[in-house]
Amino acid sequence: MQNKIKYGALVLMATVFVASGCRKLYNLTDEKEYLSTQADYTRKTFDPILGRTNLYTNIFQPNGSSMPMKFEIRNPRFGDGRNASDMLAVKPTLVWQSEYTGLETSLAEIEAKRKLENHPMLELRPSGDLIFWYTATRDIIRPKDSISYPQNVRYIDVKISNSGGTRVIQNLTIEPRIDVPYEPADDYNQITGKPNTTTPGGRTRIFNYPSGLTGFKGESTNQPMDDPRNAAKGLVYVYIRKFDPDPNGHTLRFKFLNRDSLPINPGKFNQTKWIQQVHGFNAAGTALGYTQTAEYVEYNVAYPIPLARIPTKYTTGGPTNYSGGDRAHVEFSYSRIGFGNVRETATLSQDFKIFEKGNWEIVFHFKTVNPKFDND
Repeated sequence: MQNKIKYGALVLMATVFVASGCRKLYNLTDEKEYLSTQADYTRKTFDPILGRTNLYTNIFQPNGSSMPMKFEIRNPRFGDGRNASDMLAVKPTLVWQSEYTGLETSLAEIEAKRKLENHPMLELRPSGDLIFWYTATRDIIRPKDSISYPQNVRYIDVKISNSGGTRVIQNLTIEPRIDVPYEPADDYNQITGKPNTTTPGGRTRIFNYPSGLTGFKGESTNQPMDDPRNAAKGLVYVYIRKFDPDPNGHTLRFKFLNRDSLPINPGKFNQTKWIQQVHGFNAAGTALGYTQTAEYVEYNVAYPIPLARIPTKYTTGGPTNYSGGDRAHVEFSYSRIGFGNVRETATLSQDFKIFEKGNWEIVFHFKTVNPKFDND
């Protein structure tokens, strides 16, 4: 058996030697890679939202070209020919070094998994994917206006190459949109970046609605509050806002207000599993936890929220929603004894994202009717 293996190895070595010898004998060139003349981007226009990482994947079609391939951004320009290389400026950028799981038990454990690297705000990956990093913000890059003027549109060309040749794909369009630091953002004017008081058509919207509202009854009406948009049954507004100007803040609060805009004690939501609402930590950031007062519940957190598009128990649909992970999900509930000695459970839920570091609060305002907490 060993003789057969040795013999096979000798035959293989001889074959390789003869093949390479023939190539030298007949002066044959090394085999070149292939670059298709039809290799191209399937998407030519990009409208990244400033202040968040925008990743465009599977947008390059090699059409049989040999990979790997080199991708280079060339000739960044505006529509009138002005230089637009400002979007290629290199910035310190937080990049994951190991996988975020949602199981980390301290802020330090999370931060140890990502570190600062220098990256251009706009760059191409070896696959041809385009990434516009969160470091590009409105104070650096001017976002598009309500009217897109040709002279303000940004363009790039992309040089692609391998040993088989080189070609340039021209006129990929980049039209950055203004930062939207949170979602849902129906109360946010996405042209001016200010509170939404002058929306198209003259509508004014300075709030959002909760994602879900079930089982609530009005304190004064004893009627179901099953539609947060119904003033008679009880309007419920949601505000997502900063409560402190510190740009390096890392807290997230949840507050509840009654129709007089006075705080509702979070303790009234007696069925809420507070430790499972947010991947948050105690005041020191050293253990999973939160701070609860008579006016709010506060978590120390790492931003953005969610930290990565990974389905966890803190995201919509939970850890088994394998196509999810892009929105955080919270549920606040309480139970009471209704008529007939029947236990009734009420649940308020919200899906959301926050992209910008700071001290944020999400406020639920029972605008016209207070919820009923007491037993019948």
